Amino acid sequence: MSRPALRPSQRLRRAQAGVSLVELMIAITLGLLATGAALAIYLSNRTSFALVEGVARMQENARFAVDLLSRDIREAGGVVCGGSLVAVNIVSGSNTWSVWDRGLVGNVLGSGTGQLTAPNGTTTAQIGSTESLLVWSASSSGTPVQIVSHSPATGTFTTASAPNYKQDQVVTACDGSNVATFRVSEATGASGTSVKYTNPGVNGISNTFAPGGFLNPLSAQVWYIGKSTDNTTTKSLRRLTLNPDGSYTNANDEMVVNVSNMRIQYLLGDASGAPAATTYVDATSITDWTKVIAVRVTLTLATQDSVGTTGSAAAAVTRTVPFTVAIRRRLP
Repeated sequence: MSRPALRPSQRLRRAQAGVSLVELMIAITLGLLATGAALAIYLSNRTSFALVEGVARMQENARFAVDLLSRDIREAGGVVCGGSLVAVNIVSGSNTWSVWDRGLVGNVLGSGTGQLTAPNGTTTAQIGSTESLLVWSASSSGTPVQIVSHSPATGTFTTASAPNYKQDQVVTACDGSNVATFRVSEATGASGTSVKYTNPGVNGISNTFAPGGFLNPLSAQVWYIGKSTDNTTTKSLRRLTLNPDGSYTNANDEMVVNVSNMRIQYLLGDASGAPAATTYVDATSITDWTKVIAVRVTLTLATQDSVGTTGSAAAAVTRTVPFTVAIRRRLP
């Protein structure tokens, strides 16, 4: 038996009928699943991007720190004339500066005999038991000026150009045979070419430095791990510039952020400069710093933000970066 034909009004109502409640719930569920999947992909990509960016910045910091430290350590005890010249020292008034030809000394910050006072500011204090390093250099600390003449009797150098030295500034003089360190007794000014020094004619500087030699300022840099300037809970690699009287030119020189630790070991050489041993030792084992021919530094760095996970908790990603630097002046 055939079904009766629908009237036009019935056909119109059936054509206008909506979805059922079950169909609506299924559609909403599928939509939520799709939205959740898209959100999960977005969050995952965002986390991955933050991790990659954080690690990239940490690696950039590591390269910068390695470059800065390597440059300073490589030039330890260096002079612009090069070579392994015997140094003469007439700097007075400071034990720290009177032994600059050691090149470098480890663990110099502290309260012990012969140590330098560590900065104690809120944002500059040394972190716990982290290590420090003092490096002297006269090969990359300024612009060398050429010696025209030298009068040991009057304690005067005449230079080819104006060095603009300040009174009490520590300067090295060198030629092909001699190296000496002295304190400038009178400021040269912006145009003066006469460099005078104290204690003329004593401690071996009675040697006449030949024309063509050079004068160059001596620098002393102290590297250590301290608190960050912007965030006292963050640690940074910091650098101090040491003055001859033991004070600091700067006490807030933050070089690389998010460096939490620095471990330093040293390789000793024999009289010819060849390694006397095959193992690196701690600073406490060294009695003669002039025998150090290479330095091994291990830095611990971290990302700025908590971009990794430790168990179920977010945490900063850390990396340990070891590197070794030979001291150029002491290479055989």
